[in-house]
Amino acid sequence: MPIGLVAAFLLSATADPVAVRQVPQYTLHYDAPSETLAVRLCLPNPAQSVHFSADDDAPKYIEGMSRDNAAAPKRDGEGWIATDWHAGECLAYRAALGRIVDSGRRSGGARHGKSLVLDPTLWLLRVDAIDDAAEVRVELPAGFSISAPWHPLPSTDGTKRFTIPRTPDDWMARVAIGPFDEKPVAIAGGTLRVAIVDGADVALRSKLETWLSHVTQAAISAYGKLPLADVQLLIDPVPAEREPVVFGQSTRGEGHGVTLFVDATQSAAAFDRDWVAVHELSHLFHPYLGDRGSWLAEGLATYYQNVLRARAGLLTPAQAWEQIDAGFDRGRRATRPADITLQAAAEAEGQHPNFMRIYWAGTAFWLESDMDLRRASGNRLSVDEAMRRFDACCLPSYRAWQPGEFIDKLDALLGTDVFRKRFVEFRDAHAFLDLAPVYRDLGITHAADTLTYDDKAPAADVRRAIMTPSARSE
Repeated sequence: MPIGLVAAFLLSATADPVAVRQVPQYTLHYDAPSETLAVRLCLPNPAQSVHFSADDDAPKYIEGMSRDNAAAPKRDGEGWIATDWHAGECLAYRAALGRIVDSGRRSGGARHGKSLVLDPTLWLLRVDAIDDAAEVRVELPAGFSISAPWHPLPSTDGTKRFTIPRTPDDWMARVAIGPFDEKPVAIAGGTLRVAIVDGADVALRSKLETWLSHVTQAAISAYGKLPLADVQLLIDPVPAEREPVVFGQSTRGEGHGVTLFVDATQSAAAFDRDWVAVHELSHLFHPYLGDRGSWLAEGLATYYQNVLRARAGLLTPAQAWEQIDAGFDRGRRATRPADITLQAAAEAEGQHPNFMRIYWAGTAFWLESDMDLRRASGNRLSVDEAMRRFDACCLPSYRAWQPGEFIDKLDALLGTDVFRKRFVEFRDAHAFLDLAPVYRDLGITHAADTLTYDDKAPAADVRRAIMTPSARSE
């Protein structure tokens, strides 16, 4: 099991922990023929001991470890320890990236021609017990690039420079190195750094970039901007599949990234029908909520994958309601009689697979909360407004939030108790909650194989407003 990206660093007993900044400085030099990475890690301040660590399997791929004018660090349980560290001293080693990818380890990475995609927990030794972000300089062969969740810095020497935010040690990241281009795409509120790992000809790149422009416009229709200023967006091609986007994943280790595994041979129309990209981008609106809060996280992304696509014209409002309704039916059928609570199902998802219930009960939570807020405020308050205010106060967040902490923060930001009331109701529910009153108020009725809509229903204006871009997103 990975122990993560970060290791323990102990300051000397005489150092002032308030005054001392210990910013790790990395230099990474990639050699393409051997597929190895030469790493040099320097620390500016002295210490009695420094502990370096990475994933449990990292020692299989790291070799040639040495220190400046001192004995090499010694193995110490889950990592390596160096004693009597001098100011400005550096640790050097080589990481066999190609062997990591070829190991067959599921989380080890993937190969696309000369491009490698890897989780840095297997090759980037880290330092713990410090609050400072690390700084990185990357030296690459001509024609090679790197895609990472790290935040870019200006560079004048032709190298790539980044800062690496400090994140919990078990948060996953993906780094790609290879002969591809990374293209920064500026949208309201920030930049998506888009890399197509396997490269792309002009026609393919144009098709994917047009599709990405559609899905990013959908994502920002929540409140008019990207919630994070810098996001890695990695396009990872896969063999021909039935769907254009086979799988997607939002990662939070060392920054924020979204990986989309795509069948690039699919048509432009098929990509525009896809929901996965908007779902994964919607995860940028909330902090990490852990297993206990997965029903909130996945519920929000599932709610938004339909609502935001309707706002952007990728679906009609009727199609969005139909997809939400079909999802509720799947979630209802996946909830067994006398089942465990929704929170317990989320916590035990690995042993008690019930993702349909988790995703769609979570979606129902956000729909009901949105309706409550909009009805009480004449559409002035909404889930969109809650996310906008959370963005302004609390993102990016490089720590985990407890589910109840997140919910209480949203209520505090809006001056309501709507989220807390609904949260307790859904969290403790053993059954899939009855949505008939919600449908009645919204004016949604089942008629044969379709839905009909009553514009005289008590909350018909809310039904229309949910699928309409707000003034902030126009």
